[in-house]
Amino acid sequence: MKTTNCIYFSPTHTTASIAKTIAEKLSSNTVHEVNLTKSDFLFEPDNFSNESLSVIGMPVYAGRLPLDAVVRFLNIDGKGSKAVVVVVYGNREFDDALLELTELAEKANFEVVAAAAFIGEHSYSTVHKPIAANRPDAGDMQKVADFADRIHQKLAGPDSDISFDSSQIPGNRPFVKRKEHPAAAPATDTETCTLCGLCAASCPTDAIRVGSSIVTDPEKCIWCCACVKQCPEQARTFDVEIIQSIRERLFQNCVQRKEPQFFL
Repeated sequence: MKTTNCIYFSPTHTTASIAKTIAEKLSSNTVHEVNLTKSDFLFEPDNFSNESLSVIGMPVYAGRLPLDAVVRFLNIDGKGSKAVVVVVYGNREFDDALLELTELAEKANFEVVAAAAFIGEHSYSTVHKPIAANRPDAGDMQKVADFADRIHQKLAGPDSDISFDSSQIPGNRPFVKRKEHPAAAPATDTETCTLCGLCAASCPTDAIRVGSSIVTDPEKCIWCCACVKQCPEQARTFDVEIIQSIRERLFQNCVQRKEPQFFL
């Protein structure tokens, strides 16, 4: 492939790390990144053609892709680029998300040749209620490498071997309905907050403003917990009742380790 692209939506950087690792292992040249996490993302249309390869990664939110990520992604025309689609979920289920991403990529004129679901630490995981804590771990990253090797072998074969059957991907049509959640957002501990602004910089929906204090718009918050995970002072917490309930349910029911799944 003449060019390799890595397209991702990744508020907590987990999806980005997996997608970029795959892209780097498949590319002998520079990987062109398209970071959809912020609304002002940039991409170069000339990097996309039927002679390019694109790795597309997105997280799973309640069994679906984040709506903001979908809307932003549809600004890109794949122009026949070969595509590897990857979703990352927090050890519950990826439900319809991988099938949704496959169809989304095809709608944007990408030719999907491989797909995978990987596990990352859940956004609601805490020290006291760990949910897939510290994943992806070394075992996961070895499987990322194995997946990249299998893609390389497929692309190195005759053209007839590149075909991809999306019916092998788990999921349902119509997709599970996106859950509507009440307006809520992480809180800031004013005693430990240093107003560094990293929370605002990490927010994918620009829901946070930094002035003499931190102000968060709960109507814009998508519950990604990027601001919680990236605060160097641990001044951001998301402990409203509904999150506590979800966290407890995940902590109790999603203990058994799940492994990545590949579809080629």
